[in-house]
Amino acid sequence: MKIVLSIGGDAIADGELYDNPVAHQLAELLPFEAGFDDFHDQEKLTRLPRTLDVSGMPRADEPGPGEIGYYAPGPSLVLYYASPGRWPGLVRIGRFDLPLDRLRTLPDGTRIEIAAAE
Repeated sequence: MKIVLSIGGDAIADGELYDNPVAHQLAELLPFEAGFDDFHDQEKLTRLPRTLDVSGMPRADEPGPGEIGYYAPGPSLVLYYASPGRWPGLVRIGRFDLPLDRLRTLPDGTRIEIAAAE
């Protein structure tokens, strides 16, 4: 599924959700807007309004820069601008084309909307 990330109504990046069960559950929440905060100088994250079911997914994953992830213990939606390493509870669910330095420099609390592309 093609998606668009926006700040204040202005599109900042195109992306896509992968074809997996967790990404499909996130797609049901779209459009989704929330304030994202920096975490460990490698990602921006926000809590989701509900837990997504990770049944059948690998117990651990290693997302890379430019990917969208779900952190099951959170439950959090994560935009990675660096590699966090391999961790239990991480699920890769998509990717985005925003320049990583731009994502890194967004202040805490920046509201990002993720919506299906038209």
